[in-house]
Amino acid sequence: MHDFGELTTLGPALAPHRFGFVAVCGRPNVGKSTLVNALVGEPVAIATAHPQTTRERMLGIWSGPDFQAVLVDTPGLHRPRSALNRYMVGEALAGCRDVDLVLLLAELPALTVDKAQTWLPGDVAREGLEQLVSLGKPIVLVLTKHDRLREAAALLPVTRAWSKLHAFEAVVPVAALEGHGLDALGREIVARLPPGEAHYPDDQLTDRPLRWHLAEFVRAELFEHLGEELPYSCAVVVERYDAGAEKDSVRATIYVERESQKPMVIGRGAQVIKAISIAARGRLERLTGRPADLRLRVDVAANWTRDPARLASLGYSAIDHGAPR
Repeated sequence: MHDFGELTTLGPALAPHRFGFVAVCGRPNVGKSTLVNALVGEPVAIATAHPQTTRERMLGIWSGPDFQAVLVDTPGLHRPRSALNRYMVGEALAGCRDVDLVLLLAELPALTVDKAQTWLPGDVAREGLEQLVSLGKPIVLVLTKHDRLREAAALLPVTRAWSKLHAFEAVVPVAALEGHGLDALGREIVARLPPGEAHYPDDQLTDRPLRWHLAEFVRAELFEHLGEELPYSCAVVVERYDAGAEKDSVRATIYVERESQKPMVIGRGAQVIKAISIAARGRLERLTGRPADLRLRVDVAANWTRDPARLASLGYSAIDHGAPR
């Protein structure tokens, strides 16, 4: 777990215990899940190099002696073109409606100082900001991938360009994978949490059950082992999860949209599906600390990404788009 130093030792004599919900929002692939994992200290959210891999809201629970921040990891804000995309954007905005603070993540452009002077956030990024501002929540701008900056002095004009669009509570540059800026961001978050007792045990890291995490682990491995587009057409449903004292037994199905996609997921001699199963099982075993037996099969749910009824049958149902509390 990242060492936040004085951040986690505020002391009861200095301030009351703080508790609150913090939405982590932004465009696809800006580092939302990576940041949640860095703050929580464990890989509770799947993070890949591919955009739009997060499909549902998830709570990452970050606890210290004097605070507990519930981080609402959300799908990326984008212009939806399918039923699945509309569901994902709905999940993202729903995650911001009843929180104490919103973190808007935006990737720092790899620019020189000269180029940065005239740089402006893109249209979709500005639309996302407008959607968040309309919710009326305080917003901290988190400029991610700080290590990509070609020249340190380019940070100021980029910050200035964003600040012309909205009066942010604070602007914090971070490089979450390297741990840069996390202390400063942590202080900004904790300072804005209202007084309150912890809602979760100190050792609880997420609100999701193990079967949900297993499905996410399989999806993450689909991105690692398949081509660029096919994983976006895959859904994972855990049919059975038997948690044993010494070993877990899991059965899950990977659904694709077309019959022609099945052999690509299975691979010649079932080599691809075996590799996916072994890697996902390893992720699960690292999370639980015990062995697991994972069996995967592949089936077809025709055009499921474009059919709201199919989406719901595979677990993507916008039943609760209210408060995260």
